[in-house]
Amino acid sequence: MAKRSKTNKQVEHMDLLDRRRFLRGLCPCRTNSSDDIEGWKELFNRARYGSYSERRAAAHSIGTLLGKAQQAAQYRELLLQLKNELDALMDDRKSASDVLGVMKKHGHAHKGAARKNYRRAYSVFAIQTPTEVANWLNERLALKARKRVTTDSKIVRNLARWLEHRTTFQPTRKTSEDEIIERARQLQPSLFSA
Repeated sequence: MAKRSKTNKQVEHMDLLDRRRFLRGLCPCRTNSSDDIEGWKELFNRARYGSYSERRAAAHSIGTLLGKAQQAAQYRELLLQLKNELDALMDDRKSASDVLGVMKKHGHAHKGAARKNYRRAYSVFAIQTPTEVANWLNERLALKARKRVTTDSKIVRNLARWLEHRTTFQPTRKTSEDEIIERARQLQPSLFSA
């Protein structure tokens, strides 16, 4: 059974040390808190409006969440649910530089870190798994019956590997749909012939 999340009012009545423990306790490096959506929403709220130490604790948890979301499906799903909170955090310039600028797990900030980390977060929302690649190709190219691609087809495996490489080694580069289509055309021209 999932642990019940603390509400905003409950967190407000805690002393500062307990609030920081609560925020750090959500961090994926400490627990598996991927099912505590309300707790994470409160964490994003504290990242914007909390005290300095609360923002630092939230930065650590958010940074670790973004790292885990690129590797584990459960954290990816959690980040997808928190997309609006992440956008709101980035829209607030001061909070974005305070939190996203220092959210490397245990490191220090550098100029441009906030924007780079935000882009890296959005790479998590992109097409990643072979199943997603196959579904996207079938929809985008309107492939029917025998022309449909499956998750074990060579083009899907190659496209998924290419997208994973792009996300890993070029996290700030945005991959457009046209680029993916062009890459698919290079890999298997027969899909595009009438």
